[in-house]
Amino acid sequence: MKNKYQILILMITAIFGFVWLSNAYSITWDELKQLNSQKLIIKNSSNYNLWNYYSQFSKRYDILKSDDRLWTISKELRDYSQSMFSSRKQLEKNQNSIEKSDFIEKYKDNISANIEISEENCMWRYNTIDSICFANDFPTALAIAIWYKESNCYYHLPKNGNGPFQITSKNYWAGEINEQIFKQTIQDFIDFSKNKIKSYNNRSDEEFPEINISYTSYDYTWLVSFMALYNGWTRTWGMVIPNNPSYVFDWYGEEYSNAKKYWAFPMFIKVLELELKK
Repeated sequence: MKNKYQILILMITAIFGFVWLSNAYSITWDELKQLNSQKLIIKNSSNYNLWNYYSQFSKRYDILKSDDRLWTISKELRDYSQSMFSSRKQLEKNQNSIEKSDFIEKYKDNISANIEISEENCMWRYNTIDSICFANDFPTALAIAIWYKESNCYYHLPKNGNGPFQITSKNYWAGEINEQIFKQTIQDFIDFSKNKIKSYNNRSDEEFPEINISYTSYDYTWLVSFMALYNGWTRTWGMVIPNNPSYVFDWYGEEYSNAKKYWAFPMFIKVLELELKK
């Protein structure tokens, strides 16, 4: 069964049809009313569906250029979807900036000052990752931190076929990657992560509290617990303990200060710092 955003695309084609025109097309009054009706559907959509509307309109952008009428209407809806999505995302960023700064101030002093993460190292695909994370209500800095830990933020498919996030249940091929595949690996990572969290939360009780991370909500315990779940973990004394603490803590605290690179938790904080500069 087709999902909502695919149905909307089909509706546009059915409503407006294909008419071959040689000049730029001006939308008629009746078409404008229909267009506004479609915009209302988009406006009332979830962030996830809004992102998918925009993605689907973008994919069809070049295909429809030979039809001035449908291309004009689709472009209008594509731009409207993008505008709505970007506005929502920026609003949440603005509302979350103080909490983000407070989190950084609370934990940054334990990070070694000897290593710096440049804008080019892991942040050059930031907008793509951030949009997919916002659509899925998942922390962007966490996705980038795991990408860094698992494949050093390389824009490629590793030889073992597990993808840039090293999900062993996936079977990606090795070698070159394109934007479409990269977006899919991010979505796969988020889906995989949320399933892990859901499975853990279903087993949780008062002694082992739930993990409740989101695009704008996270704390130290939730993050460390998630990183442990992702790499391997043990439950003890009311905590989820990483089987391999270095995966989480290298370059964080004196005990791990001799590591050669940031690992997941300190990288999360460094990405938060870079996010605030954007």
